[in-house]
Amino acid sequence: MFKQLALLFFIFTTVGVGCTPQGSSKKMITLKVGFPEYWGKNMSPSLQHTIYADALMGNQFEALVSIGPSGSIKPLAAKSWTVSDDKTTYTFKIDTSRKFSDGTPLTAKIFKDSWEYGLTLPPKSANSSLQDVLYRVVGFEEFAKTKSLRGLRTPNDETFIVEFKDSFRAALTNLAGSRMAAFVRNEEKKSLGTGPYVINESDNRRLKFTINPHWSGEADFKSVQVEVIDPSEAEQSLESGRVDVYTLAEHAKFANCLDEKSNVGCFSGNESRHIAMVLNSKPSRFFEILEHRLALQALFYEVFSDANMPKNIKIRTVLDPQIFLPLQAGRIDEEVAKEAVRKGKPYIDAFIKATKERPLKIITATNDTMMKWAKNKLSEKGVQFSDKSGLVPMKDLAKTYYKTFDTDISWMTLSVASGDPDGIYHVLGANGSIASPMMFKKLSSKFLEEGRKVLELEEIDPFYQKVTAAALAEVPFVHVGYLKTLMAYRKDRVKLKQAYKQREDYRFSEISPL
Repeated sequence: MFKQLALLFFIFTTVGVGCTPQGSSKKMITLKVGFPEYWGKNMSPSLQHTIYADALMGNQFEALVSIGPSGSIKPLAAKSWTVSDDKTTYTFKIDTSRKFSDGTPLTAKIFKDSWEYGLTLPPKSANSSLQDVLYRVVGFEEFAKTKSLRGLRTPNDETFIVEFKDSFRAALTNLAGSRMAAFVRNEEKKSLGTGPYVINESDNRRLKFTINPHWSGEADFKSVQVEVIDPSEAEQSLESGRVDVYTLAEHAKFANCLDEKSNVGCFSGNESRHIAMVLNSKPSRFFEILEHRLALQALFYEVFSDANMPKNIKIRTVLDPQIFLPLQAGRIDEEVAKEAVRKGKPYIDAFIKATKERPLKIITATNDTMMKWAKNKLSEKGVQFSDKSGLVPMKDLAKTYYKTFDTDISWMTLSVASGDPDGIYHVLGANGSIASPMMFKKLSSKFLEEGRKVLELEEIDPFYQKVTAAALAEVPFVHVGYLKTLMAYRKDRVKLKQAYKQREDYRFSEISPL
């Protein structure tokens, strides 16, 4: 849901475009994309705080770098860069041939101005969308008074220097994504980018993209139309031709998309979103009590297994209490993790009894299939849930998560970078851009802060194992598993551009004709 975090997913950039009627040689002029949720009112990098907005804004706004396959860092608005040995100073060579949609050339100073302006805005999330990078820049402590970051320097139009207060191993990964993009504002105070498309907002159900007239590359479409379509209607919308692609389709059901004979195909991308039951442990809330959090974690993994997951969920995830992917650094031995989970078993009876006196409110957004599955199974064990539980609009879930904290459990996905384990800072760090005060935990946060300074490769895995252990002991959320992003598409209209693609790269400009 959120950003990227992130960042994590296979979407319309992985497709190529074909003919409008089947068999015709005429190239499609407009690409029609189905989207599961409204993206939010503020389509500006400085206020980006949901995965939906990030997915769309990446087509208009460009950061210094992007993340490619297997977590590799690729040039974007920066042509090249150098990094000091102690990883405190990053010097970028800006591609000044890029232009904003009003014709303004890109310069290093525009990057500096964009970031500093973003820090002055009241955040839509708990922290500023730029904070989990910029709080480490030299001069951040003085920014409230100076409105300038001393660590951002622009000796000329092409050179942008970013100096951090101390070593920042994963800085490049954190500098990718639309929230760290450069932008200018026109007379109507609308943000403009250097990307291939321009967002033309219409309403909260439809969005139109037109070509940036100053884009130097080639675009395969004169326009792209994005429409909010409920996941329950996703399959029918593709079959009827209402859309060519349905992206972020994890919550939709496609009965025959794995069937080679079907005209609707689907492709599962990399795992980069965490499925979690975020527990509200703020003062006076039910889960302020550690034993309650430990008990729910233990009960969940006592009751559930991959075998009893709903069929349509199995292809998306496997249950996993650990917060790092199986191939990421920071994983601990599975038996050690299971033993950490079992430490909550002695508290289960008291936890269940407490829910009878104080039923739990659990909410989710977009689709409640997985939440209902978990809620029903836990109810069979005696856990009581409030009748206020259920499905809410995404904007209400985000408001609860960031601002009002008026639930006990938020069933949601959390988007983070899936390469360096520092990506989890986005969610659990004190300055994380998608961190919520509901689940802040001192020990996990302390280790994550220290982890950003670790430079030796051989030290990364053992250090982040301490983060895994701390998360299992403090239980900021019950980690359910990882969501594989799903894209569904019309086989006679679009094709996959390549077999594997990192979710962070989702520009329409990478779509090519069938």
